[in-house]
Amino acid sequence: MKRFNRLTAVLLAGVTAASLTGGAVSVFADSDVKVIKGVTSGSLAPYFYVGDDNELTGVDIDIVKEVFNRLPQYELQIDTADALQGVISGQYDIAINNYGYTDERAESYYFSFPYKTSFNEYIQRADDEPLTSLQDLADRGYKIELTAGSLTANALEQWNEENPDHQIEIVYDNTNFQVRYQNIVDGVTDVAIDDGPLIDNLLPNFGLEGQLVPNPIDDETQEFLFPQNNTYFLFGKNEEGAALREDVDAALKEMKEDGTLAEITEKYLGKDTSPDEKYFEETIN
Repeated sequence: MKRFNRLTAVLLAGVTAASLTGGAVSVFADSDVKVIKGVTSGSLAPYFYVGDDNELTGVDIDIVKEVFNRLPQYELQIDTADALQGVISGQYDIAINNYGYTDERAESYYFSFPYKTSFNEYIQRADDEPLTSLQDLADRGYKIELTAGSLTANALEQWNEENPDHQIEIVYDNTNFQVRYQNIVDGVTDVAIDDGPLIDNLLPNFGLEGQLVPNPIDDETQEFLFPQNNTYFLFGKNEEGAALREDVDAALKEMKEDGTLAEITEKYLGKDTSPDEKYFEETIN
């Protein structure tokens, strides 16, 4: 259903005034409101997922909806599909999928201002001694299963280059979260490093609560692993994508300044994870 936005309200008010005074009014055609096609995978709570009402919801979804509520020249429609491929093919205009920054992605996509900051935790067996550092992880001989090219894989590869006497054993695979976590329970691997709010939702969903536990990562390690642990909307790297990014960035900066990003992230994540103000001065690419 077409949403009732502020532009629509203004136009209807103008039509009513004209009918009462007998004057003429110029009304824009619907084509003056541009439809923006958003895309998400739709299955990563608490960021984007289908709620009990069969509608997309989550922190990322609420944020992007509020962005476009502030941009009455656009009407946002969101589908679930392969987000990265959908944008690069031109089928979609904006990817809404908890994306972090990588140099590889920056070659093909424009990044918005960030809209939230993530924090990560170790996932270990419940009877395991909590890890204290990456050196501790390496010296225990622990295996960690990662997707090649992911932020965590890139960081641990850098660690291995810089610490030849404390090598971390990386098992490369594209398994999903449930298989990856079950492998830790079964002793195939020993640890995962994942997003904290994501863990809180996934462990109960997979029936692994009590078997696996999240343990905190110290600030120094957190900074090494994810020096800019922000998430962004992605756009096609073309003239249309650049123009849309500019408008979305203006709305995001306004939402940072008026506290809306803090409010939405706290609602879903239990604390304000809006990015620092310094990230709203210049786009990352």
